[in-house]
Amino acid sequence: MLERIKEGDAEGTAGLLEVAADADRYALAAPLRIYFWKAMARNAWWGRERPEHEQAPALRAALAVCLDDAREVARWLTKPELWLWTGHRRDADRLARLLRGRPAQWRSQVVSRLAEQAPWDDGDESRGRAMWWSAWYPAAALLEDPDIEPPGSETFVIGWMRAVAEAGHRVTGERLARDLLRVLLRLRGPSARLRPKAEVIQAWAAVMAGLADEDVIERRELAEGCAAAFFDGESWPFTDLFAALRPEPEDLPVRDLVRSLSVASGPAAGLAVVRLRRADDAGLLTDELFSDAVGALAFRPEKKCVRAAFSWIETAVRREPRRADDALAAVAAVFGIGPRDLQERAVRLALKLAGRAGEPGRQAVRAAADELPGDLRERLGTAFRLPGAPERTPPALPAFTAGTRPLAAVESVDELVGLVTAARGQMEIERLVGGLVTLVHRDREAVRAAVEPVLRGHWPSLFDGSAAYGFGGMDDPHLLAARAALAAVAPQVSGELRGRLPSYPARGPMPDVLTVLRLREAVVALESAAVPVLLATPTASTGHVDPDTLVARMERLEAAGTPPLAADFQQALVRLPREIDPAAAVRARRLSTSDGRALADWLARGGLADPDVGHRVERLPLYEGSPEIVTRILPAVWPREEDLPVLVRRLCMLNPAYAVSTASQMTEWWPAIMPSHREVITAWMLPRLPALAGSRGADLLPLVRLARGQGPAGVVSAAALAHGLGFRDDRARGTAVDALLIHAARGDLAGQELGRFLADLVTGEVIKLGPVVAALGDAVAAGAHAAVWEAVCGMLRGGILPRPQDRPRTGLAGLLAVGVTAAALTGARADIPELVETTARGGSSRLVQETRRLQGVIGSGDAAR
Repeated sequence: MLERIKEGDAEGTAGLLEVAADADRYALAAPLRIYFWKAMARNAWWGRERPEHEQAPALRAALAVCLDDAREVARWLTKPELWLWTGHRRDADRLARLLRGRPAQWRSQVVSRLAEQAPWDDGDESRGRAMWWSAWYPAAALLEDPDIEPPGSETFVIGWMRAVAEAGHRVTGERLARDLLRVLLRLRGPSARLRPKAEVIQAWAAVMAGLADEDVIERRELAEGCAAAFFDGESWPFTDLFAALRPEPEDLPVRDLVRSLSVASGPAAGLAVVRLRRADDAGLLTDELFSDAVGALAFRPEKKCVRAAFSWIETAVRREPRRADDALAAVAAVFGIGPRDLQERAVRLALKLAGRAGEPGRQAVRAAADELPGDLRERLGTAFRLPGAPERTPPALPAFTAGTRPLAAVESVDELVGLVTAARGQMEIERLVGGLVTLVHRDREAVRAAVEPVLRGHWPSLFDGSAAYGFGGMDDPHLLAARAALAAVAPQVSGELRGRLPSYPARGPMPDVLTVLRLREAVVALESAAVPVLLATPTASTGHVDPDTLVARMERLEAAGTPPLAADFQQALVRLPREIDPAAAVRARRLSTSDGRALADWLARGGLADPDVGHRVERLPLYEGSPEIVTRILPAVWPREEDLPVLVRRLCMLNPAYAVSTASQMTEWWPAIMPSHREVITAWMLPRLPALAGSRGADLLPLVRLARGQGPAGVVSAAALAHGLGFRDDRARGTAVDALLIHAARGDLAGQELGRFLADLVTGEVIKLGPVVAALGDAVAAGAHAAVWEAVCGMLRGGILPRPQDRPRTGLAGLLAVGVTAAALTGARADIPELVETTARGGSSRLVQETRRLQGVIGSGDAAR
């Protein structure tokens, strides 16, 4: 057998083993393993450009037959050294033939293990194919035995899709193809990493449609499976399959498809409505199903679906007038939720249907008509006998509340134990570290007895010196808090760990530097237990430190004869509120140390004077030497005082020449670092926003916290908001809208500047106009119409409108429509000459129509006169 393997004779090896007794085959297992490892070391075939060795097919056959453990067989067949680059079908058929005599349960175990083999990345096609097909084809060959159930794993089923796309439906037998297709139709939420390229899915879907044409698979069963997936919100790969099937009306599960219209993905809903219309033309939809279908489509967010509903309604009511009332109910639903162009189309359609409408349909229109803009409502007045237009009350802004709550210091070991494992947010970590410092100074043994067992159970690697590099190079607050807990209960271990860690300087944006330096200081202080209290632990959820509490903490340090920690002291200075009780300053005069006197002077002058904050808008290369030019709003910060502590001064200095994006994982900590000077922190945040504009899952919650903060908010806050309102991520953009609403409620939003920044960012391709329009529309609906009108004015005056020779930007008509609504609610009057050029384009495009409407509302230009 070894001679045959050396010759690379896979069939010869298989022939020998097929006639050998079981005992003889199993006796060869150990020599085979030894031979494999020696051969691999001698030939070093792994690492070649094409690693497949000529002996691999023979070795796969021999190992599969000679090994007794199913799991071990699967493990050998998936070893990289035994991957095959070609001949997968021959190899699989050979293995299935050799293993035919094994019990079905044993073979099922092999299949299960092979089916778990991870798929390849489409970016590494050759190696990935070798890896996957070396496992998938043998599993598929073994599954041709009807006694073995196909695995339900998405990995195996998607492997089948790839194989079908490559080799056609004959890659498996018809029975197995049907079984795997049924597994696929039940599959929900397949991992994005498993998804093949679009052309692979389309090729597979075409093969499935061919099987349906040949009656190998029932077309209706496939259509029903797709409809069920649509109802569950699935899209891939069911939309491709449904499109390829082109089911006839009689093959459609019409009730299931109608039911899916309200929840299906956009592509799925678009496919469903086309087929449902054909089914309706064939008389297969009842009036109830028709009503449900067009009613669901009216509420879809996609304009295409709403327009499809309008087209369907017009055709259906012309054919069957009795459907007019149900149709009008669906049309009326668009009055209150659609953009202007859909509202106009809905009004035109309602007027067409008015002659066929009964009282239920007329009542539906009357009930919804007040949601329309005044001019559109007027068109319906006569046909539907509408009463006079109601007095419109603009929506009110939500009242601003500071949302501040007091934070008590941790004074008990029991509370400390709970925080050791539960502390996640900034304030929890601040209280944990502050509590550790106070309680360790008071009684380290009590803290050790309570905290160490919990810490060892939750994070045992902390106590392992060999794991030092797991805690180095990353000054994450959570890691530093864990190191603080270690220093509290095992100071010697902490000191040894600190000695092993590289002494990286604190780098990055200054808010990060201050946070890291302060937490590092706390770790060292906990090792000695000499410091009785930290000065900067917040007393309020905003990050503020109460002045009287700060003086009391300094008194405790003086009583212990211990100077304050440098970064902690400076952090405390910039956490004071803007209003300082004079009594605290008087009390501080009794402090005797140099640090105490410095605190007294600081309190007497009212804390930090507001630094100067400015900006400039520049077009510059994306990076040095890059041909790509980008728009950036560069902030500048400069302190008004000369005699500032070094870290405070660095916080208050930001040169626009160096205001470039620096990665930070701690921006959620920043608003509480200078809670009385929010514009300074916003300036530090601003350079980081362009890189996040297109990302998914970006977190803009710091903007909300800054909006709630203390201190002036100026143009830099407006610039940060402008970025956030254009974010691609819906949740992040909604957070930016929340921040805008807070600024609007407080009356500190620089609206015109916000609009100009939005125009700069949109024309500079930093953000897209569509998300901005959606965000501004949401803000108007929430009561910020006055602020939005200011922003729209700033955009129109800031260059967002096209020049005569330029093509209008997508979404511009929507922006003007938002402006019309905001201006009407505000009662604004304004002269915006830039609108005249747009009106001069002529024609009846939506852009021109919305421009004329806006001119009419605000009394600007020829249209108003």
